[in-house]
Amino acid sequence: MAVSFGWLKNDDKFFSSMRKMSLNITLNTEEMEYLLSCAVLFLEEYRKDNRKNLYFELAYFIVLKSAINNYEYEPLLDVSSNFGLYPISNYIIKHDLYRSNVSSEFSLLYQLSKFEHNNIVETYEQRNSRLQLVNSDEEENCYIAPTSFGKSSLITEIVREKSSSKVAIIVPTKSLLIQTYKLIKKHFSNRNIIFHDEMYDGSDSFIAIFTQERALRLLKDETISFDLLIIDEAHNLFSYDPRSLLLTRLIRRNRKRNRNSINYYLSPLISDSSNLKVEGNQEIFEKKIISNIKEAEIYEYKESGEVRKYNRFLDIFFDSGRSTSYLNYIFENSKEKNFLYLRAPKRVEELSTLLDSQLEHIGSSSLMELSDVISMNVHKDFYCVEYIKKGLVYLHGKLPDLIKEYLEFKFSRNKEIKYVVANSVILEGVNLPVDNMYIMNTNSLDGKSLTNLIGRVNRLNEVFDDERKSLDKLQPSIHFVNSEDFNRKGGNMENQIRKLKSGVFNDNLENPLLVNFDIDKMKLELEKAKEGNKIEKVLTLERKLAEYKDVKGVEDFLISSDLDLKDRVKRILLESDILSVYFNSDLMIDKLSNKADSIMQHPEWNDAHIIDKVYFFFIQNLESSIAKMEFLRLRHSKARDFYKMFTGNLHKLSLKEHISETIGYFQSIKYMPQGREFYIGDSYGEIGKINHDGKIGKSVYLDLSKKSNKELANIALVKIKIESDFVSYTLNKFINVMYDLDLISEEEYELYIYGTTNKSNSEFVKLGFSGSLINKLDRDRQMENLSINEYGLVDFNSDFVKYINTQDDLIKFEVNKFIDI
Repeated sequence: MAVSFGWLKNDDKFFSSMRKMSLNITLNTEEMEYLLSCAVLFLEEYRKDNRKNLYFELAYFIVLKSAINNYEYEPLLDVSSNFGLYPISNYIIKHDLYRSNVSSEFSLLYQLSKFEHNNIVETYEQRNSRLQLVNSDEEENCYIAPTSFGKSSLITEIVREKSSSKVAIIVPTKSLLIQTYKLIKKHFSNRNIIFHDEMYDGSDSFIAIFTQERALRLLKDETISFDLLIIDEAHNLFSYDPRSLLLTRLIRRNRKRNRNSINYYLSPLISDSSNLKVEGNQEIFEKKIISNIKEAEIYEYKESGEVRKYNRFLDIFFDSGRSTSYLNYIFENSKEKNFLYLRAPKRVEELSTLLDSQLEHIGSSSLMELSDVISMNVHKDFYCVEYIKKGLVYLHGKLPDLIKEYLEFKFSRNKEIKYVVANSVILEGVNLPVDNMYIMNTNSLDGKSLTNLIGRVNRLNEVFDDERKSLDKLQPSIHFVNSEDFNRKGGNMENQIRKLKSGVFNDNLENPLLVNFDIDKMKLELEKAKEGNKIEKVLTLERKLAEYKDVKGVEDFLISSDLDLKDRVKRILLESDILSVYFNSDLMIDKLSNKADSIMQHPEWNDAHIIDKVYFFFIQNLESSIAKMEFLRLRHSKARDFYKMFTGNLHKLSLKEHISETIGYFQSIKYMPQGREFYIGDSYGEIGKINHDGKIGKSVYLDLSKKSNKELANIALVKIKIESDFVSYTLNKFINVMYDLDLISEEEYELYIYGTTNKSNSEFVKLGFSGSLINKLDRDRQMENLSINEYGLVDFNSDFVKYINTQDDLIKFEVNKFIDI
């Protein structure tokens, strides 16, 4: 229910008192009593109609501020105990923040004890939602709750309660695979746990932690389905991108194969669970936690130096001081753990460089040791080698996964690392201990994304930290920082901030496979565009409608069962999503189907490298049909030679060795034409080539001749990650298709994918061990001290423990991802 508090601005006493409260100025007794009386009235309105949630939130804001600003905890204790915010009540009593009479305190503590679960006190809503979801008899269930509201605990309870034979937990990123694997392993050590489709051994009972890609690869076997399917970050279904379509396909396919399967959808960002429907007859049991017990303190720094603080209830900005520059503002307001957000990886690095220029060396032994570890394992010129000495790291998706995960881990564990500059990788579910956030740019952040980002500050385990004896972390500090350097001249984030006013956001459905996707709205837009003679808009909408129709047709085809044998090639091609690199997918299905029958008679096929076979089958004589230039470049033998070398290096070289070899390559071409126009892609490109029409194309190239040795080392690091992603997410799809079509042998496939035909070693690669780690363990004669048991877990002996204790911190970190020593 929409609520506006604009009318309260006209009450001078309320307005002036709220201004002081918002700015954390201590109120006098009269002001305090007046606002608390108002809070009672707001709570009464909420009691009459609990759809008026904003009335409760305003009352909660008043009592929370009264507690923290004026140290008046009695109102907060009353509200929290009467409205089920029991973690707050428990904390107040436990730490004597308010002394009530002994009998009432004893009674309340007794009531609170009923809400203790897994060593935490739950809110009333949280406990009821958990119990109803865990005990639900419904086939479709949805849990919508702010971050920190016990999602991990709920997953383990659902798995335990349902006792399903074949369980799949679907996570959106590889980073979350290991994190979730460790969680499940801790609670179900006697179950067969897998997190790679090739770890499946034919068992009738397993718990799989998969991305949607890995789950669908397992479901290529038509005899397999999941009895219990848990979708984490389920709001990803709403997007229109290849991974969202794959997630939809997974849900539809599993439901078609197993009509008795149970689904759970978990998300902090869904307004209405009915929007998740992929079939018209679905009924989804929804439990939603509306109340977020954190109330953010939102500031905006203007380029003029003015600082304003936003009150979302009055929808007004209060003057809150000045600062001489945005950098000074950042340092003046920094706390123990500070997160600076920017979207583009290159900008993340630029801001890190700027912060580094202003920070002093901390000089601690732990940071010096960490710097040495990074230097030894990555490269002495990697920017973070110096930054870490000043308590600064940066994270983005163009850093190799191991280094990104290691820096996240160190930021979490080392209190001397005070600053992290990062982009949306921070939203991938990794829980970092952040107590202060600076948002430097709001490009591509809608209201929901902003809310999710802000939710990363002050996780509830940090809020209720017993050592601090304060509830001030219920007010996470969020700073929107305008600057010409990282936003734009005259930048203004006010409109983005105002999106946080109500905390209520509609679901934006862009996925045409969802039942509630509004195709009629688009058709109406098309009619209006035609009437207004808006030719460009008409063409765009017609293209989109045709595309959506094609997508629906393809997905319906892939879900259908009992396909004829003649459809096998078509199905394999459509499943793989490789047809998107061509202009006309229907035509290419026919061409590649015909080619599949004859390609093995190609005179060079038998002796060709697997990457040359990609060229022979998917590119040769089809060049004019290929739309994606990044794939078409494999027509050049030099490009194929590069990927032969690169994929081999991925398996055998350590990251440091790989960087050194890449720098050597850069140095060899630095002053040659290909070095002056070196392709790097959108994220790091600085110059564009002149096209055949005389216009300068997109900035996707670098001039290596103008780069210092230090810059080359960091470009090498990024280039390795970019190419690793191309291999993983593009090139390997084509390899998988050839394997599924029986065009390459199993030995050939395993040598390419795992870097070895040694079955024992490849099993460890499937577990997630990197090729370079296995090579190191092999060289050090340690693989003989490891084995994989019947539950898919790694066993080790005492000799391996002694060995690991002699290794440096990064090696220990990588091993401990898979083995708890």
